[in-house]
Amino acid sequence: MFFWGKSLFLKPIRVSAFFVLLFSAVLSSTPSAMATTVTVSIPPLAGIVAPLLGDGDRLNVLLKPGVSPHGFQLRPSHLRTLQNSDLVLFVGGGMDAWIEKPVQSMKKNAIEMMALLALTRLPVREGGLWQKEAHHNHAHNETDNHIWLSPSNVVLMVKAVSQRLQILLPNQVQVIQQREQRWLATLAATDAQVNQILMPIKKQPFLVLHDAFQYFEHYYQLKGAGAIRLNPELPPSLKRIHQLRAQIKAGNVRCVFKEPQFSEKRLQAVISGLPVRIGTLDPMGRFALSSSSNRFTDYVRYDTFLKQMAGSLIECLADKK
Repeated sequence: MFFWGKSLFLKPIRVSAFFVLLFSAVLSSTPSAMATTVTVSIPPLAGIVAPLLGDGDRLNVLLKPGVSPHGFQLRPSHLRTLQNSDLVLFVGGGMDAWIEKPVQSMKKNAIEMMALLALTRLPVREGGLWQKEAHHNHAHNETDNHIWLSPSNVVLMVKAVSQRLQILLPNQVQVIQQREQRWLATLAATDAQVNQILMPIKKQPFLVLHDAFQYFEHYYQLKGAGAIRLNPELPPSLKRIHQLRAQIKAGNVRCVFKEPQFSEKRLQAVISGLPVRIGTLDPMGRFALSSSSNRFTDYVRYDTFLKQMAGSLIECLADKK
């Protein structure tokens, strides 16, 4: 192809280069136009929905690994991230209350996981070493908001997010449906594997740092015996430390689980001099399977998360000969 004219003459090779650059620019702009940006409040939600997204999509996690959701506050950068999101996912029920008002005020397309129908909901545990003190403002029949610790709840979350993505991206409905089916199949296989892994320790009592794991215990029929802290942000009183030590001695508790985002100083006071092991469980999914690994990302996939939980429990609770 040639252009003739005194100042417009171009050789063929130069015209070809021009159109290559133009075509490349069009291609590079196409994925961003078709892509979607999803923002989640906490890392476990990212691990639940990541397999539903394509390579060109963006997944933002507001709460970074190692940070407790209790008392967290949004910064201006978080608000900008929310503003630029096509879909926002949060737990609700007070778990991530810091995101609820901004999402409402921005009128963002959002899914509150605790509002999903058919969700398994367990009340906050009361009595014994699960007892909640009155000044912590736990009302009777309050729902435990750690709902992602139940694989059956996660299946509902995956389906709900898949449906919303299909609405947002009508040209990708079939692809999203295929991702959903593959992901649900992976989760089902992982669930069966984890159940087998946990079989030898289902009758072994254990203590946790705070009562975040009820859904996991309920689903896999584990024997949680109590929590060290009534409030994850406050250390246990001396009276409670005495109660916990008595429970460990009387209940044959073999293991106490700490969490990486909280100090273990008071936990040491509880178990000092007692024949009990310390393990690590993390409801936020930060703890790595290998204790030698220091590499963390903003989230781990939920199948990995389940395996991490099972591995941590087995490592601490299983008989060691």
